[in-house]
Amino acid sequence: MHLTDLLHNPIARGALSGLMAAAAVDLHAFLAWKSVEEFTSYSWKTAAFRWVQGAVAGAITAAGFGALIA
Repeated sequence: MHLTDLLHNPIARGALSGLMAAAAVDLHAFLAWKSVEEFTSYSWKTAAFRWVQGAVAGAITAAGFGALIA
């Protein structure tokens, strides 16, 4: 399977969209950092979990939406 095949899958696109939305939340936090201490004290475990949640929510939403319009 090629990357282009994967990106034609609506569920994969939904997962990617959800992941990007969750990452955008963290990007806002990244831009506000003023020191290396803030980087090291950031809850990376929470951020990773939020990214996974975004990907799963996006995939589920795309799967459900695809079923409605198919």
